[in-house]
Amino acid sequence: MTKNKFVYVNYANNLVATNLLYWQDKIQDYLIEFYGGNRNNALGTKFGDCANICLDLLEVSGDEPTNFRGVVNNDMLQAGAIIEYRIGEIYLNEGRQQHILLDIVCAAPWNCLPRSVSETCRGAAEWLIADIIQEMTSAPNEVSGIFKVAAIPRSIEFYRRIGFEENPDGSREMILTEERALQFLEEHIRRWR
Repeated sequence: MTKNKFVYVNYANNLVATNLLYWQDKIQDYLIEFYGGNRNNALGTKFGDCANICLDLLEVSGDEPTNFRGVVNNDMLQAGAIIEYRIGEIYLNEGRQQHILLDIVCAAPWNCLPRSVSETCRGAAEWLIADIIQEMTSAPNEVSGIFKVAAIPRSIEFYRRIGFEENPDGSREMILTEERALQFLEEHIRRWR
């Protein structure tokens, strides 16, 4: 099995913007090919979730380019995210803590289809999370290694595989402690790099 390799991008430059616009074009193509041209037919599917999140990613990356993170394979953006440094409550009664919010996380639309197509490039979202963890936990400014995400139901299992746990104090919130993040990163590096 060939392992995909990705290059980390930590800013939404013109190439990222072009790729995100291309994602929108491909979403339209895939809606026609797989869902009869009707966006409603994709509702409740992994691809339908992806199509909605891709649009959010395009808009926010244009407004906040320094918060964008992504991974590229063969000059194509394969996954993207918006991150934010936050100080706030993670768990009830534990006070405010510094953490990294994974505000938007999305694989390229061809990585969310019900079957593989020529553009499919597996592993991009996991690789992106690993690169974000590596960046944040090795930052010289001592950024806390706690990660938080508001997961949609279909992505909960993905986050669990990485080591996120559901926050008993927050609806849909999942938390990745620094210890679990470093453990995931070590396993990811050993397996894929």
